[in-house]
Amino acid sequence: MSLVVPRRTPVATRPALLGEIGVVVVLVAVYDRIRDIAATRTDLAFADAARVLRVESWLHLDVEHPVNHWLASHWHVEWAASVYYQLMHLTVTLGVLSWLYLARPDRYRSARNALVYVSGLGLVVFWLMPVAPPRLLAGFVDSGAVTGIAEHTAHVSPDLYAAMPSLHVAWATWVVLQVGPAVRSELVRWVVVTHAAITVAVVVTTANHFVLDVIAGAATAMLATWLAAVPAISRTPREEPVRAAAAAGVRSPL
Repeated sequence: MSLVVPRRTPVATRPALLGEIGVVVVLVAVYDRIRDIAATRTDLAFADAARVLRVESWLHLDVEHPVNHWLASHWHVEWAASVYYQLMHLTVTLGVLSWLYLARPDRYRSARNALVYVSGLGLVVFWLMPVAPPRLLAGFVDSGAVTGIAEHTAHVSPDLYAAMPSLHVAWATWVVLQVGPAVRSELVRWVVVTHAAITVAVVVTTANHFVLDVIAGAATAMLATWLAAVPAISRTPREEPVRAAAAAGVRSPL
């Protein structure tokens, strides 16, 4: 006696919205807790920033000064870059996350987990290696303060010494990694790639991040995306042969 293995079509379900909001609240709370220790690590943060510059000089990657000064001499471009830095990273990231939740629930959980891992990895690096951003060092122009887009006051903000890795770049890279495989439109793919490229240019020219911060941010997003995909990958080898046989109409002995 034999039976035809039934074809199973997985149905992706969205997790409860309140639970997802809770995840965001927890992340914000943890990030805010870091603020309490930031003021005690000022000397270490500036020392690490100096080390980053020395490494970049050795690697011939230290382009921050010239591009920052170029931007400072073009006020309208500097203003636009400062607005982009302040608004677009969170707007685009949350927009993509919301779109995945509504339109691609099959990809949402992995994408959300990757975003959580990005933030977690960023906090670990901040704890181990706080880095002051270039705008706080001598010789750099703080574009956000000059244009009035961002008032960088003397009080300690949660991410004041969290230049490494650049979470702006990490989130922009996450957007590319999530949207690219989820859409068919080449135009949309080019749009998210352009967003990532603009983000890289903006964070460096406005003196908010070093080049090595950018590289670390992109690497963080790729590692987080891989970690989020590991459970799905581990289930694939045993499940796929059965699904393939069912699709082909192969009979399985009982």
